[in-house]
Formats: sequence, structure tokens, C-alpha cells
Amino acid sequence: MKAFGRQVLAAVALLTAGGFFAGCSDEEAKGNHQIWFMGSIYNGATGELVFDYGISLTYGTTTIQGKVDGYTGRYTLGPLPAWNDYAVTISSNNMRGFVSYNSGIAPPTPPPASQQSDVYTANTTQTFDFDAYVFPADVMSSSLTVNVLKADPTAAAAEGKIRLRPTTLPVIQDQTAGVTGQVWANDQDILVNAVSRDFSGGTITVEAEALVYGVNYQVTVYGVTGYQVGTATVRAGVQDSVIVTLTTSASPLVLVSSTAATCRPFGTSTTVSNTAQITFTFNSPIEDVTTTAGKGPEVLDNGMTVLTAMSAVLKTNASTLVQERGAMFLINNNTLTISFNPVAGIATQLVNDTITYVIYNNLSSIRLQPMNHPELATSLGTVINMSTIQCYM
Repeated sequence: MKAFGRQVLAAVALLTAGGFFAGCSDEEAKGNHQIWFMGSIYNGATGELVFDYGISLTYGTTTIQGKVDGYTGRYTLGPLPAWNDYAVTISSNNMRGFVSYNSGIAPPTPPPASQQSDVYTANTTQTFDFDAYVFPADVMSSSLTVNVLKADPTAAAAEGKIRLRPTTLPVIQDQTAGVTGQVWANDQDILVNAVSRDFSGGTITVEAEALVYGVNYQVTVYGVTGYQVGTATVRAGVQDSVIVTLTTSASPLVLVSSTAATCRPFGTSTTVSNTAQITFTFNSPIEDVTTTAGKGPEVLDNGMTVLTAMSAVLKTNASTLVQERGAMFLINNNTLTISFNPVAGIATQLVNDTITYVIYNNLSSIRLQPMNHPELATSLGTVINMSTIQCYM
């Protein structure tokens, strides 16, 4: 938290009127704006007040030592000239180093009623209450286990890269004993090295030595094929595990085009090698993930209805490995082509027999998904919005 919090002591503006005010002379410096700080320092691990510490303020090439009350533990620090960026350094035996870098603070705006409402010639004093948390050097973080989950629990375990980067204040600093929100951040903690690792099997454990106790880390998981970057936040030493859930980077299957509306038995003869062909084109490469034996080809084969002029019958289904009834099922990148082979499927060929129609049933029992994305699996019938397709002469 940088030094733009609200003031706890009202600013006192000494405005000159006609060159004199309250005994001030023309020679007195004008535009002298002083900022003072006061507050308490806490042990970030225990929350207890720290009494034995040193505190200093640095701006430009100037360093000012603060004063610490040995009875209350409260410090007084200043003055800091307005508009100067500054650093606060806190040192205490057996505590981690503490340096906080902050933006300059502007002086208050003079009241409109002033005869000389010019902030550049006014003298002002402001006092702010700021707390800080220091952490014992001997308090070590625990190791951290990061579990990376995919949205689909049946998908293969995640494999990719992970990065832990120090970010904001430790959680204990979110609620202060002093003025809400006015806490100096230890930039030395925030600037510690990031941790980068490769991982596999959906999990990784980061060793304790790589983490700084009390520091918040942003956990970023990336490089998992087919999945977006996932993030989480963890506080080292307080949490020993965290879960990062990844969402797919793929889009759901969408039917781009289909020839179902124009499918017809090819010619009239039952001796042709292929007929009633339909091609479905999707928005991405697909794979057949039907769970029943024989998968999509067998479901299509079992669900076909064929009528010929002489009422020929189809062969009997005897194996899930062969489509005896003549169904053809072919996936090529982002297309699925289905058709009927009467030469293979009709039990007994009759002279001059012709095909009247071919009907593809059970399309809702065929499961498809974008390549390598089981979380987006759906039925063919759902994607094409038809569970049955009829191909008539």
C-alpha cells in the first residue's frame, strides 16, 4: 500500500496575507510543505508490536532517522518535503530486511477564502499514520503443493509449466491496527525471485527454500496443450497446497456445413460400391469418442435401415470389429463422412434390384469431440440437430 491514504491529522496551512501572518517576516521561506509519519511496526508472524527497531526516511540524497518510543513502540518520522518520492527502511534484529518505495505526497489545497490561495507560497504540515509488518528471518515457509485440474476429470493429467511470482502484501497486512489501508509494503519481499518449474502428472511441489514466508504469490499455470492459462493466489507459509483449475482453449463443436439435405442413393443398382453419402464439416478437427463397443462405425452400422425394390435384407451383425451391414464411417480432420455400401451389406444380391432409401438412425448415440478435448464431447445428433437422416431416391 503506497502513501496515498487518507490523512489522520488535519493539514495545517500557514498562509501569508500581505507578507505577514502570526509574526512571520518577509524573509521566511515560502512554499515549505512538510509531511510527517507516525505509526507502529508489527511482527508479521505473530501480530505482536515490535519495540526494538530502527526506521529511516530517504528522499533524493537525504536520509532522516526516525524516533521510536521505547514504551509504546510507536515511531515518529520526518519531515519529508512534498512531492518527493521516498523510501522507508526498517531494521530490527533477527527480522528480514524491509524497504518500502513510495510516491510523493502533494500538499493540501489552500482554502478558497484565503487572500493568497497559492499552494506554492503557503507553508503546510501534514501527518500520516502508517503501519508496517516485518517478518522474523528464522521463520521459514513450508513447501507448497500445486494441484492442476482440468475441467473434465476424465481428461489426461495436466502437463506444462508453472510460475510463482511475489505480488502484493501478505494477508495479515490487509487489516491493520491503525488507519485502514495505510500500510507500507515491503518491496524487498515483493521483489524476491520468481519461481519457475515444469510439471507433469497434474501436480508439483515447490520446495520451502524457494519461497519467502508471509509473501503472497500469484500462481500461473501455462503451456498445457489445449487449455487456457490458469491462476491462483497463495500465501507462503500459511497454505501448504493450492488448486488451479484450467479451462479449455477450444470451442464447442459447431456444424459448418452438411450434405444431408441432398443425400440420395447413388444410381439405382444394389451392386454399386457406395451410396447415400453424407459429409459433415465442423469448426475444428474431431475424433470419435463413442463409448460402446465398435464406437461410431458400429453404432451407425447397427442403426441403418435400407429398403430395396425387391425387399433385400441386410447381413446379420456378428462382430463389433466389422460393419457387416455396409455402413461406412470416415473421419478426416474436421469432416465426418458416412455412407452405405450395398455390395458389402446386402445379404443376397437379386438381379435388377434397386435401392429405394437408406435411413441412418441412432445418430444421437455417436459421440464426437474436438481433438484432445474430452470436456467438450457431445453427440453427433446434438451437433447436427438430427437423430435420424433419410436418404430417398
